[in-house]
Amino acid sequence: MKNKFKNTNIFQTDIFQLDQKILRNIVAPVLWKTEKVSIHRRSSVFNASYDFTQEPAVGSLIYCQLATAEHSGIYIGNRNVIELNGKGKIKQVNLKQFTGNIFNTDKDIFIPVLKCAMFPIGNEDAAEAAIKNLSGRRKYHLLDDNCHQFAAGCIMGNLENDCNFLFMVKEEFIKSIYLEESDITWVRWKWYLD
Repeated sequence: MKNKFKNTNIFQTDIFQLDQKILRNIVAPVLWKTEKVSIHRRSSVFNASYDFTQEPAVGSLIYCQLATAEHSGIYIGNRNVIELNGKGKIKQVNLKQFTGNIFNTDKDIFIPVLKCAMFPIGNEDAAEAAIKNLSGRRKYHLLDDNCHQFAAGCIMGNLENDCNFLFMVKEEFIKSIYLEESDITWVRWKWYLD
């Protein structure tokens, strides 16, 4: 009976590893491509959010654009963000540090605003959770335990969640403030124009 149990664990481990390979090699590239071409990425004089300079609300989910993905964090006010960096450290950083990754394609930060009034919205509970976890460490992994999972954890109150992609974190943020996706638009915050 013990041998049968050991074989079951090995089988489950093999399935888990297969799931990880599928996630890395098939699912992730498709999701990243979807994020890359989504409408909030376009910046032009025809985009109503082109020169948005109003500061995000405390507890906003914010993100910046990397080459093929995004980096997200929780805005805590006074031009500071709490993020999970690529070394697994939960840190408070300024906006220049947040957008300072070598792979950033621009310095704009995307923030959520109420579409009808173009007013920034946030979730103060998410900010409190981010501050509470400050100086913590995570076992960072690009797909399994990344900045999006951390941001979602602050929003949901559970760092052990499955929200490893930006669209998932956005959904959780919208749920947390009791709005519909159609009520919110993500605009480019031109923080460096202030």
